[in-house]
Amino acid sequence: MSQATISEPEPITLEGRTGVRYWIHNPYRFTGNRVVDERFSGYPVAVFLPNTRPAAETPIVIGLQGMSAPYQWNSFLVPTLLDMGIACVLIETPLAGERSVSRNPDGRIVGEVHSMLENGYAVEAPLVPRLMDAVAQDIQIVQTLIRERHGLEDPRLALFGVSLGTLMASFAFMRDGIGTRLLGTLGHADLRSFARSYSPRFTPLIISRPGRAIGKMASLWFGRVVPAGINFLALLRDLSSGKDSCVSANPMTFADRVTADRRVRFLVGLADPLVKSTEAIACARRFADGECYPVPGLGHGISQFGPSFVDHARYFVETQLSDWKQ
Repeated sequence: MSQATISEPEPITLEGRTGVRYWIHNPYRFTGNRVVDERFSGYPVAVFLPNTRPAAETPIVIGLQGMSAPYQWNSFLVPTLLDMGIACVLIETPLAGERSVSRNPDGRIVGEVHSMLENGYAVEAPLVPRLMDAVAQDIQIVQTLIRERHGLEDPRLALFGVSLGTLMASFAFMRDGIGTRLLGTLGHADLRSFARSYSPRFTPLIISRPGRAIGKMASLWFGRVVPAGINFLALLRDLSSGKDSCVSANPMTFADRVTADRRVRFLVGLADPLVKSTEAIACARRFADGECYPVPGLGHGISQFGPSFVDHARYFVETQLSDWKQ
């Protein structure tokens, strides 16, 4: 972490609110591939402060987005938190936006895996614990940054995540003891069951030798997107099998470190094809102060009964941090 370099701040505006944006470069060996490691080692951080209370007495929320989703997708948090008198810090995660190989902001993981293949790296399970560890380091670097440059030192710190961001936030929260509250949406903290529910039922057939042969032939017409998809499915299979890489990257490996005074909350959708609400509920029950709120008609890219995911997420944050409101 001592190798990290931080740029001078520049102004940024999200949702009509003005904050500052930093660029952090923290060299990390994610893969051993020079191009991939360099792209993943540099990332933007956006910091937004309310002007209604002293910085030293201001609670903080650090937000992480989902798989390949740029940090701007969490911009709805900015006015929500600032209006509550809470500081909002958004970190770009590896595989996403300006911290991706593809530099594509569309949030499509297969496209990112394809770009990694094009640069000579096939995604494998050992990458996942490195991603988790790197983001946990990022959060600690950012904690130091906001304390030293903005005076944010209040112990009230919540980690907020969406989908994969929930897993990454959970890892830092559980392994390293960062934060007093964990707020996860469209996800939970159990990597193995998360990967299992993410995998289509036909994954074993696709990643089998015949399936790979068919994929290789299909790539002649459709390009390397097909093998990239197969590569990603193979990764999910390995993670759901409980291999060593899954154990070391699974936040729940460290669940016993979460004391009763630290709150765990998940917001999930009953219509979500990627995250099973029953598994999220079971995960929350592992904690002394854990709860899960399943929402009918909600899921990844699904909103059937009026309010959108953003509406639900805003209400979730407002209610879970109501006692931090000024």
